[in-house]
Amino acid sequence: MQEEEAPDAAWVRALSGRSLAACRRAIREAQSARALFDHLAREHEREGRRSYVEIDAPLELHALVRLLRPRHVVEVGVSSGVSSAYLLHALRMNGLGTLHSVDLPSFPGRRRPGQGPTKISWTLPPGRGSGWAVPFPLRARWDLRLGDKAEVLPLLASELPRIDLFVYDVPHRDVETRGEFRLLAPRLGPGAVAIVDHGPNGELCSALRGWARSVGGTPSGRAGLGLYGFRRPRTRPTHAEGAGGRRRAVPRLSAGSSTGRSGARVRALSVA
Repeated sequence: MQEEEAPDAAWVRALSGRSLAACRRAIREAQSARALFDHLAREHEREGRRSYVEIDAPLELHALVRLLRPRHVVEVGVSSGVSSAYLLHALRMNGLGTLHSVDLPSFPGRRRPGQGPTKISWTLPPGRGSGWAVPFPLRARWDLRLGDKAEVLPLLASELPRIDLFVYDVPHRDVETRGEFRLLAPRLGPGAVAIVDHGPNGELCSALRGWARSVGGTPSGRAGLGLYGFRRPRTRPTHAEGAGGRRRAVPRLSAGSSTGRSGARVRALSVA
């Protein structure tokens, strides 16, 4: 696992609204979490995944949680759990908040004889589950939902009073993402932040641009990466409208819940 180089404090400032000095301090604090990085690196090394597909700005995510002090963080896309671990670490330092993660586990296909372990992938190693690299002591604040995001996100939208930080880290198309953002938009209150990973060198998608525009936000890109986000201004009144300006009904869903050996509250979705 590679250490993040040249974290972007200016991007954190644009999203948090805090001073550049405060953002730099928050990033240095994240960099000082050496025990966390070393644990994640060992777990990936143990599974033969020295290079692993994950969000490329865990330090900025940690800094944003420390600065925003969110009560509800929603993350779409978990894989090994690098971003989850940094989000959870910051929540524990804050002493408040819950990470609600959504993941549809993906497993590698059958390897050909003589083929070595996968080097770069978001698939799970054999016998491992979503977030397998997250340290157990951090999982008390973790609400892990396993299932298709198209089914799990409506459930979260119906349950959560608000979303303070939204991190979307899965491959996506505007046609489906626009509907998901419209569904979640009423929960994104003033001062909340939404971030979307568009892949290496990816460009800002029209779905996120439209969502930001609908609430008076200005998209900002992380230097050198395909990460874009926006902060909903506090001066604009809250309204129960989606990114398209129309109210959207939330389907009623239910989920089975358990606290398994993973240490997180794991829920598998079923439609009521």
